[in-house]
Amino acid sequence: MKIGSFHIGSAFVDLLTSGVLNRVLITDLHIWATPVALLSALRYLLAPLSIWAGYRSDTHPIFGMHRLPYIWLGRLLMLLSLPLLPVVTVILAANPTSLLGWALATLAFLIYGVGTLISGSTFLALVRDSAPPAKRGIAVTIVQIFLLVSFPISAIVYGKMMPTYDPAIFWRVVLAGMAIAAIFFFSSTFGEERPGHVIAADDPQDQLPFIALLRQMWADRRTRMFFLFMSLGAISAFAQDTVLEPFGGDVFKLGVGETTRFNAYWGGGALVSLIGTVIATRGRMAHEQSGTTMLGLILTAVPFIMLSFVAVSATQSLLIPALVLFGVGYGIYSAGAISLMMAMTSDKRAGAYLGLWSVAQLVFRGVGIFLGGAIHDTAIVLGASAPLAYASVFFLEALGMLACITLLIQADVPGFVRSAGAQSVPTASLGAAADS
Repeated sequence: MKIGSFHIGSAFVDLLTSGVLNRVLITDLHIWATPVALLSALRYLLAPLSIWAGYRSDTHPIFGMHRLPYIWLGRLLMLLSLPLLPVVTVILAANPTSLLGWALATLAFLIYGVGTLISGSTFLALVRDSAPPAKRGIAVTIVQIFLLVSFPISAIVYGKMMPTYDPAIFWRVVLAGMAIAAIFFFSSTFGEERPGHVIAADDPQDQLPFIALLRQMWADRRTRMFFLFMSLGAISAFAQDTVLEPFGGDVFKLGVGETTRFNAYWGGGALVSLIGTVIATRGRMAHEQSGTTMLGLILTAVPFIMLSFVAVSATQSLLIPALVLFGVGYGIYSAGAISLMMAMTSDKRAGAYLGLWSVAQLVFRGVGIFLGGAIHDTAIVLGASAPLAYASVFFLEALGMLACITLLIQADVPGFVRSAGAQSVPTASLGAAADS
């Protein structure tokens, strides 16, 4: 419970960059979605850093500690980037093509991204290290429940603080988010690792040079297929990230406070389905969660199809139900996928494997975020109406989620566990941890 509160801070800072800022730039300042999506995706395109960070935390302790120094350094960088956000909105409001505005925005997202990548996979490795093998699934589940709970809470808090965009209020929102995050980042992890803590990777005989280790991991076809599965899943689930809130503003003329609560709707659905999935599958080992994951993929695709219909028909009464159902499907999919991810991780290479899976999630989450904005704008340029442009994004996401099923079958997670000596853990856990 203590270490899980770390993600309260994660939610409060991430929503500022992925939700509130996007909505202000696209809908309130009338900036094209493509450059905003590219800006949001920038930090994810740096994701190979997470493999290096995981490898360093496995093999190069700082002050005798493998995880905490990397976590605290990364989170500090994230916090330091946030005061640039309200400055960027003021400059771009005055001149949407300002080179200074876009340069500061790029700098902010670069610093934020580097901090995320240094600390994300190392935090997940700390959670894994902190629990015995039989309890690792439960530990990650508790930690991720905090993340799911915190996203709708932070969305409600920000929506109440800034129901409509105002530069002065946005400053207060950012400073409040920074303060809340800093408290939880430090208090949740303090004392969770002692100097001199020994992990499996400390055995000199098991240490390989970074490039040699990458080649060894990538040589396994199952690793490659699982990487592709996670990558396509990240693209398909997060292409809506840039356009979801502008969709509510452009199609239904909803205010900032109302569209910010979209995160609460789907986050609430994901929380309920996560807890239900954990209870229903608590007797299964992690590598036995392929069926759960496939069900989640299907149940995530269906609401995306619903959102396409909502967009083209302007049926506002179905909007919130579709968002809730999206959350339900995503929660089931995530619970299964991260359990499989933990199964596809060996004890001696925990940081490196979790870094690799972080790359799959983060780089291609960034690709998905960019593609969402690019598909929308391409449709507009080709003459589509705004509702049809948004519908195109949602429908393609549905197709991608369904295609993930084929990749998952080919990944053969149980076969990896049997042959690679990966430590399987019971029960399910929630996904997308490494990017938060």
